[in-house]
Amino acid sequence: MPLTRRLAIAHRADKNPDDREAAEARFKEIAEAFNILSDPEKRQIYDRFGMAGLEAGSGSGGGGDSGGTGFATVDPHELFAQFFQGFGQGGAFGARFMGGNPFGDFVHPRSFPNSRGGAGARNHFGRVLPRVVKIELVCSLEELFTGTTKRMKVRRRNLSSESESSRPSSTVLEIHIKPGWKANTRITFRGAGDEVAPGEFQDVMFVLTEKKHERFTREGSNLWTRHKVSLKEALTGFHFEFKHLDGSNVSVDVDHVVRPGSRKVIAGRGMPSSKRPNQCGDLVVEFEVDFPERLDDNQKQALRATL
Repeated sequence: MPLTRRLAIAHRADKNPDDREAAEARFKEIAEAFNILSDPEKRQIYDRFGMAGLEAGSGSGGGGDSGGTGFATVDPHELFAQFFQGFGQGGAFGARFMGGNPFGDFVHPRSFPNSRGGAGARNHFGRVLPRVVKIELVCSLEELFTGTTKRMKVRRRNLSSESESSRPSSTVLEIHIKPGWKANTRITFRGAGDEVAPGEFQDVMFVLTEKKHERFTREGSNLWTRHKVSLKEALTGFHFEFKHLDGSNVSVDVDHVVRPGSRKVIAGRGMPSSKRPNQCGDLVVEFEVDFPERLDDNQKQALRATL
């Protein structure tokens, strides 16, 4: 019986009634290990970046899928349902897990699509390695507004002695994020990955994703934010301030009647343009009017007399 299967059975919660919480936690750890080891691309990322590389690709806090290989939280029981396919002649998980061997990719290598076309090279273990390894790079809206530099330590394998002597087994890649970059921007480091055949090296591609912001939403080069005002403020005018993405103060004065959903556009205070220096989009403030739940008779009379 494979070691991972024995560990899974041993740490099932129903097998450890006296310490179900610890058993469940250990079961989840085994499931995560299986999730990485059973996926060649995730295993490649883990070998070079460790868990930090996988977790960076999970896009915590948002952001859409841009083709990265991030590590997402999974149901450990679903993973082991896949794992026990082919072993299910009754036993701990029952006959419902009949099927193929989930470790087939390690025995019968598959081809990976890549930007150069065709399959990757086969390494000395007989597996097919991708020519391009994609890593999801999560950036906050503040980082995309001001620009920043991110550093990722890469561990890579060398096949030939010549490569061993001239090419370090680890390196630090610096990704210079320019102000105004958008989600799905791709930064490729040619030949920075594993040696997949003598003298041929994987490319490492970082795919940028945008983390959800609590105040601002980006639409192209424009920034949107919402501000709630009372009915009194909506009718008589108001002033408010808030912090921009770079920490600067934004001051807004409104001296006219504000309807629900109306907007105020602050020109040139949106996202910078990565292609046109010194040009920025607009900052759009959308107003939400907070109506009172009830008015007493005196308030109603005062409104009738005024409006």
